[in-house]
Amino acid sequence: MLIEMGFLPDLIERSSTDRDPEEVVTILRDHRAAVDLIQDCVAAARPLTVGLIHELHSILTRHQNIVDGLDQFEQPVSFPLKRGAFKDLPNNPRRPDGSIHEYCPPIHVQSEMDNLLTWYHEDENVNPILLSAWVHHRFTQIHPYQDGNGRVARALANLVLIKHQLFPVVITRDHRPQYIEALEKADFGDLKALTRLFADIEKKTILEAISLPPDTEPEPTTAVLEEVTDAIGLKLRKRKEEIRQKLRGVNSVAESLQESADEYMRSLAENVVSKLRETADLRLGIQVIRGGPGQLYNDQPTEHWYHFQIIGTAQETNHRINFDESHYFVRTRLSGADIPWLTFVISFHHIGQELSGVMEVTTFAEIFYQATEDDPQHTSPVKCMDKPFTITYKDDAATIRNSFFDWANECFTFAVKTWGDVL
Repeated sequence: MLIEMGFLPDLIERSSTDRDPEEVVTILRDHRAAVDLIQDCVAAARPLTVGLIHELHSILTRHQNIVDGLDQFEQPVSFPLKRGAFKDLPNNPRRPDGSIHEYCPPIHVQSEMDNLLTWYHEDENVNPILLSAWVHHRFTQIHPYQDGNGRVARALANLVLIKHQLFPVVITRDHRPQYIEALEKADFGDLKALTRLFADIEKKTILEAISLPPDTEPEPTTAVLEEVTDAIGLKLRKRKEEIRQKLRGVNSVAESLQESADEYMRSLAENVVSKLRETADLRLGIQVIRGGPGQLYNDQPTEHWYHFQIIGTAQETNHRINFDESHYFVRTRLSGADIPWLTFVISFHHIGQELSGVMEVTTFAEIFYQATEDDPQHTSPVKCMDKPFTITYKDDAATIRNSFFDWANECFTFAVKTWGDVL
């Protein structure tokens, strides 16, 4: 709403923030100005320098005049904020346990910032999400300004992402506990948690973006220069079809993982059945089948199976499923006499309004209760997935197979536990 109607204080619910709406609007406008500067820098291929970082700090703090701190007697005091200038006094905060978190001393700030920029320019071609996380953390370690360091760090991280044609990462209130924990791990040399957080947010943003419906319909072709436009149209259609075939390469990744999942789920199911036979003298049957284009069950097509349940899992992730493209699944069923049956399904499906080259892998489970004297037969759904597994046409199935198995194992384990609770 703020984007559609402008930054207006009346549009901000007071329950959503502990700040005055006027102050929130001012902060948002400063952030918007910083984003404009970043976009201009990327468009003009302006290199990252200390001068540019000073500009970002000046913009992000242009309506902030003071910074709170402690004097030599540890009494609260306010200092004038110096915009676009490195700190000349220490800004080491005290943790809740009373210990001091030490940032770079003022005397070393300039040299450490020079080092940051040197290393950044040497490694500009590494994975952009990893580079973004590293720049963010390294800057926060230095903490070169009196205040506003977090704002500048996030702006620099997003500059790296935008430069590599990715979406900016937005750290929300919901992310804050994980964000703080990841920064603390990075302080001890482990950057994986922060990189993973950035990657998860980036992936979620991309998936939501490609799930949006188009805003406008294409303009009809005019009759002017008909032969020329027809030739151009033919060329573009051919190019588009080539791109579509390239994007459909994700189907090969899905088919390979589906084949592997068939064998893997069979081994997991056999392990469960073996354990229950040993510990509870329970005799169970196992059925694992694959479904998808050209894959029949009892001589009947299977590609349309489980659309309703899969749409339900997509609603949890807020992603649009494209059933116009190929859909694959692996179904594992554990059954026995006089006990509920467990059905566990792994689904591979395209997401997005248009063909995107991205498929999402989701799971769902159902417990089937046979009819009794008191109750008719019925099925109960089981939520067994924390987050989906995503594959793209650029992925190599062999490379991601183990990660996929770990994810599938976690989902199946949760489904089996829930099923075990009702046996």
